[in-house]
This record gives sequence, C-alpha cells and structure tokens, in this order.
Amino acid sequence: MNRIKLVLVMIIWGSLGVFTKSIPLSALSLAFLRASIALPVLFVVMKMKKADKLKWTLLKPYLISGILLGFGWLTLFYGFKNTSIASAVIIYNMSPVYVMIFAPLALKETISKIQVAVILTSFLGLFLIVGHNLLEGYGYMGMLLSAVSGMIYASIVLINRSIKVRVDNQTATFVQIFTAMLVLLPFVLIEGNLLTAVHLDAKAAIYTILLGVLHTGVAYTMFFSLYTNMKSVEIISYSYLEPLFGILFSVIFMGETLIFTQIIGGILILGSTFIGEMLKNRGYLEKKIHSNLTTFGKKSPTSKLPCSR
Repeated sequence: MNRIKLVLVMIIWGSLGVFTKSIPLSALSLAFLRASIALPVLFVVMKMKKADKLKWTLLKPYLISGILLGFGWLTLFYGFKNTSIASAVIIYNMSPVYVMIFAPLALKETISKIQVAVILTSFLGLFLIVGHNLLEGYGYMGMLLSAVSGMIYASIVLINRSIKVRVDNQTATFVQIFTAMLVLLPFVLIEGNLLTAVHLDAKAAIYTILLGVLHTGVAYTMFFSLYTNMKSVEIISYSYLEPLFGILFSVIFMGETLIFTQIIGGILILGSTFIGEMLKNRGYLEKKIHSNLTTFGKKSPTSKLPCSR
C-alpha cells in the first residue's frame, strides 16, 4: 500500500508540467497561488496530526528553505512555460549532481570516484539536451531557469542535511510554504497580474486549485507520511519515477516529441544519478549497520525537506 501511495505521489508531481502549461497565468502568479491555496489544507493536516509545539528557535533553517522553495517553484514554472516539459524536467533533475558537487564544500563530505563519474556523465547528458534545444530554436532562459530551480532544490537538500534538531514534518511543511507565499507576495503585487486569475475559464480555474490542493497539500502530506513506514533509500529509488511520468505526460497530453539525442541525454542524467544515489545509500546503510550507531531524532542524510516540485 505504501508503494502504491508513493507511485501516486510521483504521478501527481509528474503531471506538474502539464498543469503549468495549461494554466494561462504567469509563473509568478502560479507559484504564489500554489502556496496560498495549499496553506489551508496543510494547516488542517498540521492540526489533525497534533504537531509538536512550535519552537521558534528551531525554525531558522525552515524559514531559509521556505524562501528558497518560493523561488524554486517560480523558476521551475518559468522553465515549464518557456521550454519543453521534458527538457525542463530533465534539466531540473540535475539537482542530485549539484548536491554531490557542493556537499564537500558545505558539509565537509568526501566525494567518491563514482560520484565524479556521475557528475561528468550527467553534464554530458545536459550538454546533449541543451545543444538540441538551442538548435530547435528554444530560448535559453527556460533551460537556464530550470537549471536554477535544480540548484535551489539542491540547496534545500543541503540545508536539510545540516539540521541537527528537527521539528515534525507537518510543521516544517506549513512554515516553509507560508514563508514561500510571503516572499513571493511583494513580487506578485509589483507584477500586478494576479487579478487575471478571476478571469480564468472553469478548466484553468480547476487546474489552479488542483495545483495547490492536490500537487502541494495532498501530495506533500502523503509523501512525508511514508517516511515512518519506508526506508529513505526506497523512497529515493521511487522518486525517479517522477521525471519519467513528467516526460510521458508531456508526450501524451502536450504532443511533445523526443528525438534520440534527448533520450540519450535523459538516460545519462537520470540513469547516472539514480545509480549514484543507490550506491551512496547502500554504503551509508552498511556503514550504519557495522558501526551499530543510534541516531535518535535524526534521519538519513538522504531525507528531504518539502521539495521544489
């Protein structure tokens, strides 16, 4: 049942690009509305779960990651709207590579030969995809901001790894998304296009509501509920279904096509990062078993804060 729920979450997040392309609002308005619509759902979940009493001294990393989350959504939505969904999804999913690159600097972690191979292979895949898109006439900004979104998500992962004492997932999620909404608010007011949302047709309005309720409130709640019943390494392995569903939906619903160069680039990026994550987590688990350590109150380094999806 847990695996079915996890696959369902990946399907929901995989459809994010199709929903974004189908709503005639700016990336900024969409990011703000997504947070605003999700907040009541997350607040109810937080109250139902009887979340821990809020300790403001523990919230600093969640506030910082909430700011990053807002801009991560903004750049990802911009990427979806200004390049192909498949390309945006694959370029965004370079985020594990950025974690590998910056973890030695930010967290003093060592980098293995396998990780170096993953980084080089992934950038080769990125080169193939970007090169093809430029030849096809896509503007560089959509691809660039998809990459920025991946970097922002990598920063959120690194912040998560650095947290020593955590609050419960329900509180963390609510605080982050509330912060994301607040940080986007002044930019939305300056843009002045938010009121165009009232003129959306029924289909676009439903998609916008689903973006907040389903893709954020429901999907995030389901995702974090699985951490008590599944191993982090298993969740990570299933998370690679999300970009695959994203590409599949772009072909089925948006009529996008993939050529050989894009397919090879996607395989190089997603395949190498998947193998790298699996080998890394296997090594972590073996080390943990052999050392017989107890990590009460801490999660595996692979555990994630609410992501940029």
